[in-house]
Amino acid sequence: MQNYGLIISRIGLSFVLFWFGIQQLSEPSFWIGFVPQEVEKLSPIPLEQIVLINGGVEIILGTLLILGFYTRVVAALSALHLASIAVSLGLTPAGVRDWGLAGAFAGLVFTGGGDFSVDHWFQKNKNKNPS
Repeated sequence: MQNYGLIISRIGLSFVLFWFGIQQLSEPSFWIGFVPQEVEKLSPIPLEQIVLINGGVEIILGTLLILGFYTRVVAALSALHLASIAVSLGLTPAGVRDWGLAGAFAGLVFTGGGDFSVDHWFQKNKNKNPS
């Protein structure tokens, strides 16, 4: 049953990344207001491009996560990303939600992708054919 929980968690968290990534790619001007002022001041890149890059990265992370490929690394990057968003939002409903999502991603850092992941498949095949 534990492995079903891991795949369900990976799929659910992937959909969160997909949804926000697609939204940012399809309507970057809406998301510019969510870019922290510190980023706006320090970055030589226009805000719309920052949003587009972020959206693309979230879609890539979501794809890797749903496949269970480098699950721990992807989950760690996603947890840090969501925690940074939560810090910038403060103690607001969206900020608290993002802390919860960051915690869910952090849980995957410790559990890995489970049996239904590319990581597991590689590990299983590596053990079959030791060099």
